[in-house]
Amino acid sequence: MVLNRSIVLFLVLLAPLLTWGFSADRRESYKQIALQHKLATNPTWLRLNHYHANFLGHYSSYLKGNFFISPQGVKDPEAELLATIDGLFSENEKHLQCRYLGRMRWLKTVLPINADDIVKCTERDEWRAKLDAREAYVIFASNDLNNPSSSFGHTFLRLHKPGNNELLDYGVNWAAMTGDDKAALFALKGLTGFYPGSYSMLPYHQKIREYTNMEGRDIWEYKLKLSEDDVAMIVDHLLELDGSYSDYYFLDENCSYQILELLNLVRPEIDLTASFHDAVIPIDTLKVLNDKGFLEDEKLRSSLQAEWRTRYAGLNLDQKKELRDAVKMPRTFKFTEKLSNREKAETLEATMSYIAVQDYRAQRDSKDEKYALAIQRAQLGLITDPVKIKIPTSPLTSQNSMGAYLGYGKEDQQDYYTFKFRRTFHDLVADDRGMSPFFHLEALGIEFRYFTENKNLDLQQLTLLKAISTAPITLMDYPLSWTIDLGTYPKLAPYWDVGVGTSVDLTATMATRYTAFIQIENRSENDRYAGYFGPRNLLMTKWSESFRSVIDVSYLYDVQHGGFIWDNEFAVSLSKNQNEIRFEYLNRKDVPDLKVSLIHYF
Repeated sequence: MVLNRSIVLFLVLLAPLLTWGFSADRRESYKQIALQHKLATNPTWLRLNHYHANFLGHYSSYLKGNFFISPQGVKDPEAELLATIDGLFSENEKHLQCRYLGRMRWLKTVLPINADDIVKCTERDEWRAKLDAREAYVIFASNDLNNPSSSFGHTFLRLHKPGNNELLDYGVNWAAMTGDDKAALFALKGLTGFYPGSYSMLPYHQKIREYTNMEGRDIWEYKLKLSEDDVAMIVDHLLELDGSYSDYYFLDENCSYQILELLNLVRPEIDLTASFHDAVIPIDTLKVLNDKGFLEDEKLRSSLQAEWRTRYAGLNLDQKKELRDAVKMPRTFKFTEKLSNREKAETLEATMSYIAVQDYRAQRDSKDEKYALAIQRAQLGLITDPVKIKIPTSPLTSQNSMGAYLGYGKEDQQDYYTFKFRRTFHDLVADDRGMSPFFHLEALGIEFRYFTENKNLDLQQLTLLKAISTAPITLMDYPLSWTIDLGTYPKLAPYWDVGVGTSVDLTATMATRYTAFIQIENRSENDRYAGYFGPRNLLMTKWSESFRSVIDVSYLYDVQHGGFIWDNEFAVSLSKNQNEIRFEYLNRKDVPDLKVSLIHYF
């Protein structure tokens, strides 16, 4: 009897030791529950692995690197789920729980996981506690046509710790790893998926420095309507993506697409990427997030460039001349013109603003120069008003990127109906509210014409890429304006046009801009290529927010036949919301073409 009691006592003491830690039986039960409840097709599991189904219903993920546990994981959600359970709850691979934090967070909500099967991840827990992100913001950096990777704009996330200075927050960015590739090579590789892209986390103040200070781009911030658990899930998923990557495609699988993928994870019932098929434009993703109820609390962070331009625009000619001298000799600068004290103060403030912009661009600190100017400014006293930067229109109010044109016209006495579809993004005559002023960026445009007299439907023009950049010069800056136009006209006859020049704002409010190019054109005519070159002049005017006009005049030398030709174009548009009416007149080689179009942007 005593022996039996001893055995019972021994078994009672031994029982916890026998059940402590990982259990093969429990692991198998987790797998059976996963199969029974078809967790492999659970929307959150699919989002965690970035699976997408093709038209046959077969799943595959674009993720590469070391992300998947199962050899079949990239194309088999069920195999990856079972391999995940095997790995996370195996004594030999328990460290995987600290690697796959997002998967583990989700599994805790769908499986009855025993507390003994959960590993403590001290290092990761300490890092997450230090980050302590509970809110998230989507950030939109305005487009920059002179930066190929950001010609359509850029979006990324900001993770915020309540009570923290927002400059100390972390930005979550997805970008291509391009190395030292520039311009044409970047465009070619970016369009064809030759770059790997991955997420990174950087202090937010570094992103501000990059965009607002160095590149002169405005930043728009929008708080996302996410719970603290949603933000925690995003952070865990970002940590488990470390070491993985995917192919970067400039038009679709780009920065904005990947940010939507992150948000899909916490709203699996809403497929944010389903709104896009052939192209994902950053400004369009903002609108989708807004339409789906994700956005609130819009905030603008103006660039240093915006402050400098505002100060410069408020100076008269004498002040601008003095500013130029002050920048050249800031330590010994003395005013030579007879300016009032207020004008001197405004000139010195604009000078310091300009030097600040240049310092950021050159990554230097002209502290002695700024100190010398600041002393002069302080001696004049408080006699100027705070600079008032004009608040641009919200990008949420901008025109949509796709356009359908329906019109009627007359070409050399022949009546026709015209239909044009433009995939992206913006043209010179369109409403540019919420965008950079006076630029043209069009891709994949196609126009058909039906001539009533001979009842013939023809392809008129195919535009592959048309871009016009018109950054204005000042007495201090001389940016290059440029244009490129690639496509076919007439029908499938290929052409290319390029030009370089300079632009100037004719008014301080940027309501009118003039650009002069040296234009080179190469077109197919009569089964031969014809070359042209000569001056081209653009005069662009915004009469109001909804009324705009463009005059485009070229005087080109005909290399093939000799002599010069006039190439004249005039366009005027009136818009309201996403609709527009446009009148256009074109005369090339004395062939007049007049048309009126109704345009809807969607």
